[in-house]
Amino acid sequence: MMWAVAGVSFALLPFVHWLLRARSTPLRVPVAAVLLLWLALVLAVALDLMQLRSEAELYLLYTPLAELVVLAGLWLERRIAGPRPERPGGWSRAVGIAFHGQLALVLAATPLLALVIFHEADVPSAKAVPQPPPGYTVTGTGQDCGNGHGATCWRTLYLAGPPGVPTAQAADRLRPRQRCETNGWLIDRRELCTEVSTDGVTIVYRVHLGGLL
Repeated sequence: MMWAVAGVSFALLPFVHWLLRARSTPLRVPVAAVLLLWLALVLAVALDLMQLRSEAELYLLYTPLAELVVLAGLWLERRIAGPRPERPGGWSRAVGIAFHGQLALVLAATPLLALVIFHEADVPSAKAVPQPPPGYTVTGTGQDCGNGHGATCWRTLYLAGPPGVPTAQAADRLRPRQRCETNGWLIDRRELCTEVSTDGVTIVYRVHLGGLL
């Protein structure tokens, strides 16, 4: 419970800092809305209302991007309204100190955490495994990881083809889905690949996620 409260407080700090520091300019509401939408996306993923292929990337990027939005908003506000007439005090000053402490921590920790989290292979997200086309039936699932340097982890769907279609032909229809792409969209550069094979009876649809060598 204590860690949950600390995590929520850490996530809300950029938003609270903006509300306490922002002046009555045209930027106040739009920046607050952007911060709330960004927070809502993280909460949707955390509550399993939305699935991403690289959820860890979203969690890792949430705070630095929220802080960047706040800093950009304060800079633009200063360009619009000029310097603040007085120095902040009270809660505004305390939250400001906490915000800049958080900023220093995130700037130092984010690259190190990204190196640790996105260097090793991991089981791909369930979101990375597409639903089979109509007519194909899932007969089983599985997941596993290889061993040694440059290991790969994978998720597997075992499929039966459409009735009356030979297994090899049904597998060939899925082969255009084979591809390799980056797992994340900014810092998770691990390669996510799909492959289709068959043992003569069952179609094996496998999604691999390797580490960075």
